[in-house]
Amino acid sequence: MSSGPGIVVTATRRRADGGPSARALLISVIGQWVPPPVEPVWNATLVGALEALGVEERAARQAINRTASDGWLEGEPVGRYTRWRVTSTGRRLLDNALDRFSRSLLRDPWDGRFLMLVLTGAGPDRATRERLATRLDFEGFGTLGPNVWIAADRRARVGVDAVLERFELPGPALVFDSETVEGADTPAEVVAMAWDLDTAAAAHEAFIAAFEGVEPADDREAFALATRLSHEWRHLLSVDPALPRELLPTDWPGIRAGELFQQRRREWTDASTAYWAGLVDGAVVA
Repeated sequence: MSSGPGIVVTATRRRADGGPSARALLISVIGQWVPPPVEPVWNATLVGALEALGVEERAARQAINRTASDGWLEGEPVGRYTRWRVTSTGRRLLDNALDRFSRSLLRDPWDGRFLMLVLTGAGPDRATRERLATRLDFEGFGTLGPNVWIAADRRARVGVDAVLERFELPGPALVFDSETVEGADTPAEVVAMAWDLDTAAAAHEAFIAAFEGVEPADDREAFALATRLSHEWRHLLSVDPALPRELLPTDWPGIRAGELFQQRRREWTDASTAYWAGLVDGAVVA
């Protein structure tokens, strides 16, 4: 999927065994640990971070080079070494993802209005529509028809505008607020039409199982766990729309998963930050 000049965006990549790819982990490392004030970052720091996440050095270097080729990073040679900056387009994508990330944890009271997206005319071709749908899934949108999407959080307007900028569509896209949806008499019926909450619930249960009762043995493990925690939460958002509580079933596992996420992030912050600082300070530029 292309996104503006020179940058390639894909859905979160997974290995054949279901685990995250080295490139996907690298983007999570950059998003979590390389905010703008930290840039640039040495190649050795990124390699060390990926090694802590279980990625071998050769695969780590390949992931960095592929991510640069995709337009996310631009290198700055310093002698025979390299340090990296996130491109402006890459930074916008990371900022958009962070906004969605933050919205998913807020769970503010629902205002009773939906955000609708309608593509006019014939709509995009099948391949474009599938790529668009993947990005809209991440922004919390559900599908009501071939060219109609809906979100229950009107703050998703920023995200959908950013998504639409990345696609050349054959006709105008209409984005507007609505309190009602044709064919549904209640909000619960709208949810049933637009979203697969069974899949989202299973993803939350898997997240809880992965991070409940886990304790890092040292700072390196804390760094790996904290990074994987955020990475897996971001991956989970591809199937969970993070609906307001008013629209969710009772005892929704996403509430417990969100509380666990925030608890673990607090518990692992000091140790994981200390390990990252060591990677930055101790990087023998290589």
